Amino acid sequence: MKKILISLYILVVVVMAAATIVENYQGTEFVAQHIYGAWWFSALWALLAASSVFWFVKHRVRRPSVVALHLSFIVILAGALLTHLLAVRGVVPLRKGIPTNQYLTSDMFLHQLPFTISLENFQIEYYEGSNDPSDYISQVTIDGEPVTISMNQIASRSGVRLYQMDFDPDLQGSILTMNYDPWGIPVTYCGYALLFVSLIWMLADPKGQFRSHLSELRQRRFPFHFLFVPLLAIFAFLLYHFLSKYSAANHPLPVLNSSLLPIHVSVIVMAYTLLLVIFVISLVALCWRRSNLSLITYHLSLLLLYPALAFLCYGIFIGAIWANVSWGNYWSWDPKETWALITLMIYAVPAHRPVQQAMLTHHSSLTSYHLYMALAFLTILMTYFGVNFLLGGMHSYA
Repeated sequence: MKKILISLYILVVVVMAAATIVENYQGTEFVAQHIYGAWWFSALWALLAASSVFWFVKHRVRRPSVVALHLSFIVILAGALLTHLLAVRGVVPLRKGIPTNQYLTSDMFLHQLPFTISLENFQIEYYEGSNDPSDYISQVTIDGEPVTISMNQIASRSGVRLYQMDFDPDLQGSILTMNYDPWGIPVTYCGYALLFVSLIWMLADPKGQFRSHLSELRQRRFPFHFLFVPLLAIFAFLLYHFLSKYSAANHPLPVLNSSLLPIHVSVIVMAYTLLLVIFVISLVALCWRRSNLSLITYHLSLLLLYPALAFLCYGIFIGAIWANVSWGNYWSWDPKETWALITLMIYAVPAHRPVQQAMLTHHSSLTSYHLYMALAFLTILMTYFGVNFLLGGMHSYA
């Protein structure tokens, strides 16, 4: 069963990586239909989830924080499956003063809305002192009640969520997207909530792996204060770089005009900071192969890996919530999203106890661990630079 689980895990990662490359040559619609939207892709994730559950039951994993963490991913996958199977999406084209109670699906069929909506006014707001749009705002009435819909402000009626999508060139019309997903979104958000709690629990658990590696370093009297200064310096530099890069002056996209931007960026930057330090530690361990140094760097690397994974999870799923608030789809398999998930899955491997126990049996295994962590950093470079310059996508500005 262990070999099956490992094989499925690797296969999922390889398929996602390959899909981003195929998308670059065949287009988004092709991979959406033939890979991400195909039955076999959903079946692959279902088999991975089922084999993980079987492995947990077979090995009687009882650590509550570990069970809660992995259960959160199962719940998130279940929510994604419900969305894939049951969600209804469409487009609501509006012209000023003309009420409608219909939406248009992707196969160009008209269907009824459970309400009547009318566009009263559409306007574009601009960043102060520039001609760059900061927001697109539709003033509508839904069954006679006035409602405002903009890039980061949705409307919800009778379970139908409405999002600002586009507008007519004469500014007399607005195009909204609608999403009816009464089961997928609540289940997915429950999974997010459980994930956020369990990540903190994982770090606080006195019998967890994070505390175990902390104890090992304390016994060796590791000078943690020397680590704090470079961590803070790297974080400050990267945060300044990211926030200035995404400022209104550089990227005045209306969707970035959100209070979630600094949170999303800060959390991702902290993850990148820790993973960068882990990369440096692994290089040091590979260059100076002394048994005592390898063991210390091994524990230090894993000590930093757990909060790095926590911040990476927070960053990815805060971004997913932001996407759902902005355009009604918390996961669209954009190359940047996909490679962020691949990065998470690659770095999650050495965080598991059986992998660590195998690596501690021999000095050469510690060398293999540091080599793995050094090579894993390539996924971060691919997520940030590779996607931007080679693959493109909605996040190519990032």
